[in-house]
Amino acid sequence: MKLKKFLIPALVCLLSLFAILSGTQTAFAYETIRVNIPVNCLTVYGNDTHTYELKIETENESSPEPVSDILTMTEESTGAFEIDLSEPGTYHYSIYEVTGSDANIRYDSSRYNIVVYAENSENGGLGYSMTAYRAGSDSKADRIAFQDMVLSDNKTTSTATMTTAVTTMTTAVTTKEYDTLNINSILTGDSFPAHAIRLVMLISAMTAIFAFLFKRNQSEEEEKNE
Repeated sequence: MKLKKFLIPALVCLLSLFAILSGTQTAFAYETIRVNIPVNCLTVYGNDTHTYELKIETENESSPEPVSDILTMTEESTGAFEIDLSEPGTYHYSIYEVTGSDANIRYDSSRYNIVVYAENSENGGLGYSMTAYRAGSDSKADRIAFQDMVLSDNKTTSTATMTTAVTTMTTAVTTKEYDTLNINSILTGDSFPAHAIRLVMLISAMTAIFAFLFKRNQSEEEEKNE
């Protein structure tokens, strides 16, 4: 049967096509998104010109380095650390205040553990959500906040109370909100959309090639019979 002589070339074509499609994986890479981790610096009573210096650190090797690891802020202000992500995953960071040298200031010793979840969004890109915990606590909280205090005769002059909990922030590139409470539903695969596209293209190519060879073989058999 003449179909057999076309089988080997067909398989070679399919293998070549698969190699080409595998090589184009980067064409389906995710667009880089920027994650913002907001922080609050509260009022320091008795010191109108106080400045906070905050630092962020990665907690594992797989977590990308932040755009800047130091954030300098004045009291009564809100800022944000920025991180660029380009693939799904779970990333861990910690944020704390760098202790200054002013002997009249009691620097906030709080440390916050931040978990960022990058996931596939409905449009095929990346979205993200995050949760944060105060170090030593398993409970999520409502914001990341620091407050220093002015010391006077070994007593603090601040009468403000600082909220000790941390933010559970939800943000997405497409402005769609993600539920940070349902952690188990978050996708952390590498590039599912790209693999799916390559598989569909490969199946379509195989179907087209075998249909062509089968039709051609039938035509040759009909001509031979005539």
